[in-house]
Amino acid sequence: MKLFLSQAVSLVLLLCGITLTAQSTNQATDSLVVDAKNVLDEVVLLDTRMPIKRTQSGKPVIVIGEEEIRQFEGRSLAALLTTKSGLILLGNRSITGQNLRAAVRGSANNQVLILVDGVRISDPSRIGNDFDLNFLSLSDIASIEILKGGASTLYGSAAAAGVINIVTKKAEEGFRLVLNAQAGTEKSANQSPDALSYSSSSLRLSNRHQRLHYSVGFSSQSASGMSAVTNGTETDPFDRYNFNAHIGQDKHRFQWRLMASKATINNDYDNTFPLEDADFEAESILEQLAFNADFDYGKGKLSARTGLQTTQRDYRDGFPRAYRATNRSVELLHTYPINDRFYTVQGYLYQEGVYAETPAIHQNDVFANVVYLSEEGMNVNAGVRWNNHQTYGDQMTYHVNPSYTIAGKKGKLKLLGSINSAFIAPSLYQLYDLYSGNSDLQPEQSTSLEVGAQWEDATTTTGLVFFQRREDPKIIYDLTTYAYANASGNTQISGVEFNFKRDFSAQWSVDLNYTFTQLNEGRLIRIPKHALNGHLTYSFNKQQQLSMVYAYRGERQAADAEGTLLDAYGLLDLNYTKEFSEKLRLSVWVTNLFDKEYVELLGFSTQGRNFRLGLNYVF
Repeated sequence: MKLFLSQAVSLVLLLCGITLTAQSTNQATDSLVVDAKNVLDEVVLLDTRMPIKRTQSGKPVIVIGEEEIRQFEGRSLAALLTTKSGLILLGNRSITGQNLRAAVRGSANNQVLILVDGVRISDPSRIGNDFDLNFLSLSDIASIEILKGGASTLYGSAAAAGVINIVTKKAEEGFRLVLNAQAGTEKSANQSPDALSYSSSSLRLSNRHQRLHYSVGFSSQSASGMSAVTNGTETDPFDRYNFNAHIGQDKHRFQWRLMASKATINNDYDNTFPLEDADFEAESILEQLAFNADFDYGKGKLSARTGLQTTQRDYRDGFPRAYRATNRSVELLHTYPINDRFYTVQGYLYQEGVYAETPAIHQNDVFANVVYLSEEGMNVNAGVRWNNHQTYGDQMTYHVNPSYTIAGKKGKLKLLGSINSAFIAPSLYQLYDLYSGNSDLQPEQSTSLEVGAQWEDATTTTGLVFFQRREDPKIIYDLTTYAYANASGNTQISGVEFNFKRDFSAQWSVDLNYTFTQLNEGRLIRIPKHALNGHLTYSFNKQQQLSMVYAYRGERQAADAEGTLLDAYGLLDLNYTKEFSEKLRLSVWVTNLFDKEYVELLGFSTQGRNFRLGLNYVF
């Protein structure tokens, strides 16, 4: 708590100093108009699988728009996601390329579903059958929707704790060529930078001619200023190259889009047993192909989401190994309004995972959902799902999500609640790995509960949500047998999320969120009990702004056998952006302003004070 207070005081003092300087040098003359209708009527899709107004949604869905993504140019997707309540991206502050754990409300990786343009993506050779977010470039992303809480009935077994849908950029009207370049440093705390050690660049060409649209994008990222382990002296470079392309057509009732992409990562890494410098190398390749189609007929709509991903990962160390995996999915969705209050969603999902020489696993799901939207403010979202797994047979999941909105003269108060069940099969790695696999594993079963309230008006959005998730039996890594096993008892996690976002004036805006995560039963590693994020922005005018991004992480238990308790820490980042014209934009980041030493992952390096300078030009 002392650390938190000292960092908070530093933040306030810094803010006051910057404010006085800014006011003395540049009096803002432009006013920012807040459109209350646009704020309250923003459309969300993720929690019902059909477009509804945010105020009709029974879930506190997070929408990250193009403007916020643009502000994080020069940072990573993980750095952006971890600023949101309930989300922790472990490894985000470590060396570029560090293996990331996406935790939603204290979850494991296998409980968070990642979608790209609505298509589920995963790597069956990874421990949790999850997806490595290091493959994705922020420059290719247009928006992100985040749904927290159980969503397995609408999205399948991987969505036990949440869903993150990443929407890639589409072609705008006319011919467009966009160039983005970033340069800066990547170093540990108290390490002097000898030269620029970080760079990234992207080039995107797109065109929309009448109803036909296409785009082609290239990007790269390089970092070479840090060692992966804290006691290392040699740097471990990281290089990533991305290519993506899409072509599509938007007709009156029929829309389709074909997408292809390839990402290649080359990086060095160090020895973990024991933790020490090593000249190890890895190469990872991800290839994706997806086809989306939507057909509107009268009142209803038919949709298809199909995807194919292949992953190759080669590790060259004392025990060379190679992983080859394929993930296939086909999802068919039908939405139909019965009348102006009742809407129905039905769907079918086929998933197949293949990993090296292990048996291929497939699963067939059928689900149905009903959405009730009333003019009186009462809304209900409910459904059931039948999962037929090749190994574990039939499993049923359900969800019920009522909400009630009270409209006032100045804003709207929404009361919400939900209960969800989930089923997660063990991954192929957990079942069949030569050293740690266990073919006798049973699937995880979980139940999630959520109760809360949210207020929205023209300038303010605030909410408080209580959540609880019980997992039985949870799959764990047993440190006594060094193999995966089902935990002997339940795991129960509960907590509270608080969000506050307000535009105080044309110049000042603040976005705060706090998450309290409590372990009631079982073991919770690397997740802090207290997590606070703050985003304070001062707009000099419409073209120029300064932001301060603060993150506090409380004490948490390390993943070692002793359960080492890691100290709390707080970090402050600064961001400055300026648009010189509609074509040219400048961005500057200073991360970990006070060059704070801290531990994110025990034994592994963390980033100190670093600088990033970026330019974006539209031809």
